[in-house]
Amino acid sequence: MDLSLVSRDPLQMSVSFDPADSCFNGHFPGNPVVPGSLVTGLCLQAISSFLGHKGPLHIRRFSFSRFASPGEYALGIEDEGGTYLCTLSREDTIFAQGRITA
Repeated sequence: MDLSLVSRDPLQMSVSFDPADSCFNGHFPGNPVVPGSLVTGLCLQAISSFLGHKGPLHIRRFSFSRFASPGEYALGIEDEGGTYLCTLSREDTIFAQGRITA
């Protein structure tokens, strides 16, 4: 997996999931799908690392509307005043979206 910062305001990152990554070994062999826990973990890490949030964070209302196969995606995080809207997308298609609160 490769995560690259695209912009800080708004926070936008490019994330690439390599089909050879070990996270796909047990997550549907032959038809790899990015684990939802990996997506939410990336969001938590980005909020702490790039937005400098300290303290506990809580995952709220995360939904996965499509299976995300290995490949390149955009990960965006919008600060809504203590609530962070997180979106994993490719072009105009949203694969996962949810909120994380402080």
